[in-house]
Amino acid sequence: MHVPDDKDALGKDALGKDALGRDVLGKDALGNPVPGRASLAKDAPDASAPVILIVDDDRNGRESLRRGLARDGYEVLTAENGKIALAIAQDNPIDLVLTDLIMPGLGGLDFLEGLAVVQPNTPAILISAFASVDTAVKAVRRGVQDVLEKPIRLRDVRRAVKRAISARPVSASRRRPPPAAPVLPLRGSHGRTLVGRSPAFLKMLDVVDRVAPVNTTVLVLGESGTGKELVAEAIHQRSARAHGPLVKVACAALAEGVLEAELFGNERGAYTGAHERRKGRFELAHGGTLFLDEIGELSPALQVKLLRVLQEGEFERVGGAETLRSDVRVIAATHRTLDKEVEAGRFREDLYWRLNVIAVRVPPLRERREDIVPLAEHFLAKARASTGRDSPRSIDEGVLDVFCAAAWPGNVRELENAVERAVVLTRGDCIRVEDLPQNVTAAVSDDAAENEPARGDPIRFEVGQSLAALEREAICRTLEAVGDNREAAASILGIGVATLYRRLKEMAAEDDAGTDAADA
Repeated sequence: MHVPDDKDALGKDALGKDALGRDVLGKDALGNPVPGRASLAKDAPDASAPVILIVDDDRNGRESLRRGLARDGYEVLTAENGKIALAIAQDNPIDLVLTDLIMPGLGGLDFLEGLAVVQPNTPAILISAFASVDTAVKAVRRGVQDVLEKPIRLRDVRRAVKRAISARPVSASRRRPPPAAPVLPLRGSHGRTLVGRSPAFLKMLDVVDRVAPVNTTVLVLGESGTGKELVAEAIHQRSARAHGPLVKVACAALAEGVLEAELFGNERGAYTGAHERRKGRFELAHGGTLFLDEIGELSPALQVKLLRVLQEGEFERVGGAETLRSDVRVIAATHRTLDKEVEAGRFREDLYWRLNVIAVRVPPLRERREDIVPLAEHFLAKARASTGRDSPRSIDEGVLDVFCAAAWPGNVRELENAVERAVVLTRGDCIRVEDLPQNVTAAVSDDAAENEPARGDPIRFEVGQSLAALEREAICRTLEAVGDNREAAASILGIGVATLYRRLKEMAAEDDAGTDAADA
């Protein structure tokens, strides 16, 4: 692992490492290790400094990361493989792990599985040149917060580490925060990524992971703006056809006659303006995947022809008599409820069942609100890169509260547009509420007014009862009163939605800790 933009911080007189991988200059008269220059830079980390464990078989990359993070004030331990790393974790509290994926002996994912036994709930950052959807799903289950794709830059690692460390709740028991959003790179998809950590999102990824290797038709279902096309890309890239082309057709954007020629091609003179033979998308996708977006918009005549291709693997070009064979995997997507379209007679039942061999449902943003903050941060970085702007660099907490409370009828696409607009219009270094589109802030105000219920009975407390217990009761009773509507509950409690989400996660962690203590 090579980290390019790092500067050497080690002195020439460093002689080796101690048992924890720290620099030593040698030994004193009693035989104790003497800290090296890197350990003394900016003074040695105090007892409260976060401890980071770097696991990588590449010595140069490991050392570059160690030096860079040590300069930031972290206490950094290193190991060249997973077996050594587990031994270190048995004797030292670890706040964060950075691990390579492919290592001799015990690989990154196997190491994290062992770490979960030695130090449960320790957050981790995975560094890999092979960060597929399959890898990322497995990594999330093992506590991974971020997946960084090689080649990496030190500043990207620093940002990921800062996010992970700052997400930790301050507690003497050093409780671990829930995993942050994994970013799942999809090579060949123009830098677009799947981002999420919510149960609904991870459930969808698990279905993608299982269906991708199977050479069968897939129907991707979901509202407009949820990311159905990106899910189709993920399926293609995880399939045995990943080496072949991924050809996309927007069925709703083309008239029936034009769409037929686009799908099946045409012979010269087949219609006015057809001056030469042209291959259709089924031919262009040979050996790969054909993505048919908004399949519910197909006319009855085209539905018949598509059914034949799916059943027999055969078709003719428009105006041609030669029967061609098709070696194509079809992934179809729609925002319509196709079974209702079948009942209404607008969609063929036999085609529906042929398409719906395996369905992947992409959840709307309202069902995965835990993903809103990481998505917003991802879109901020993406918008800065696309616009060439160096600022804004952050999103105000109040903006994140608005984002978490908004309805987002346009789903992920609407959120991305809101962030991109804010990046263009923001003058400062931080996106603030006044930089947001009016439709977003107005919708939040309207929803809060509609959902706010009448105040119930006052909360009573006993002398000596802790503030934490009162806070817990206030949150639980308010959520019960509003039918678990977290946006409305946050408005009543006078806190941000993001703050409420964080507090609920902390309460869940406290409950889990209490259960573990009772079982011990």
